[in-house]
Amino acid sequence: MMRIMRPVSVIQLFLALTLSGVTFACQSTHKRSEPVPAVERTDSCQSNPEHTYEVFVPARQSAAIRLPLLIAIDPHGSGQTAVKHLKEAASTYPAVLVASNLIQNDDPHYMQELNQLIADVRKRFPVGKEIYLAGFSGGARMMLGYAANHPVDGVMACGAFASPDQLAAISCPVMGLIGMDDFNFSEMVRYILQPGNRPANVHIELMEASHAWPTKKRLTSVFGWFRLSALPEKDAPKKEVATYVKAQQVRIDSLAGAGALLQATCIGRNMASVEAFDKAGSFQTMTNELTGKPACQEQLSQLTASLQFEFSRRQVYLQSLFSKDENWWKKEVSALHQEMVSEPNMMKRMAYKRLGGFLGIVCYTYSKQLAEQKDIPHLEQILMIYRLAEPENTDMKHYTEVLEKLQAQQ
Repeated sequence: MMRIMRPVSVIQLFLALTLSGVTFACQSTHKRSEPVPAVERTDSCQSNPEHTYEVFVPARQSAAIRLPLLIAIDPHGSGQTAVKHLKEAASTYPAVLVASNLIQNDDPHYMQELNQLIADVRKRFPVGKEIYLAGFSGGARMMLGYAANHPVDGVMACGAFASPDQLAAISCPVMGLIGMDDFNFSEMVRYILQPGNRPANVHIELMEASHAWPTKKRLTSVFGWFRLSALPEKDAPKKEVATYVKAQQVRIDSLAGAGALLQATCIGRNMASVEAFDKAGSFQTMTNELTGKPACQEQLSQLTASLQFEFSRRQVYLQSLFSKDENWWKKEVSALHQEMVSEPNMMKRMAYKRLGGFLGIVCYTYSKQLAEQKDIPHLEQILMIYRLAEPENTDMKHYTEVLEKLQAQQ
């Protein structure tokens, strides 16, 4: 028997479709508003599977949320190392953190590979418009080079810096983080000795570490400076800004109390450069008070003297690389290592440590060059100095093996 369908009124049909649409819309909205757990994994660029990278996406309240992109480069191509140091920063001030496992020191294609990485991440992860760069040592140099040729929103350069001409080509804020005993300290010190000549977008933060990634806490603090200073004052979360300002005031007071006045004034200048921070914390007044102290002027004077001493000894080392024998170098390196520990004047002690790092990097540079040239006699001389200067250095051990292979081929 055929069932006769009852006619459906226009109103019933409209209500059915409307309610159905509401149901689907609610389901869709609900799904997009559900919390999204954090993601941490190794991935690879779809356009180049050999370009692997580490990625960390912090938990989000909704899938609709887009985050800034924070790209990091470790000089040895260790994405895991970079993520380990910056994960706290990307969690505290939410950002998609990506670190390449391909790009490393002496990579002639790093700009192309960074573009490749950015394009891949943009397609696959919840990335917004903002891009921040972070790098250590050679990684910092590459990030500065990239920023000079591409629009980005900020650069954290750790353990290395750029020339004034290169900095002039960078339009975004640049924060240089350097230890006073880092052999690259001279690349940033001009902006400490003559802050009036510092470009408006250049900021310096002194840290305790030698030539190494800064601590997680320090990187988190600096990334917070970038993120909070980038927000329009009307959009900045007042409570978060107040908490950040208070933490920096405490840091400055603690450093000044410990006599580390140069470190304290660097933080003060960085904070005073952001109107919202200065308005909340009077950092310009604080910095003026610190720089006006006789003790601060004395530290600047000692720093200048230590730099003069350092550069005079650098010249001696360079002139002695191939002209002095092993006995001379044994005495010289032994005395250098002793002064790194026992020199009572802190500024001069830092100079001795910078000299130790300088000697190591000179030996590395010459070892690489001489190994490529298969210049056995000069490579033997350089490696003799390298072993004395840095007996546990892995690069020194590598080039020692290279030397042995070259000798075996004779």
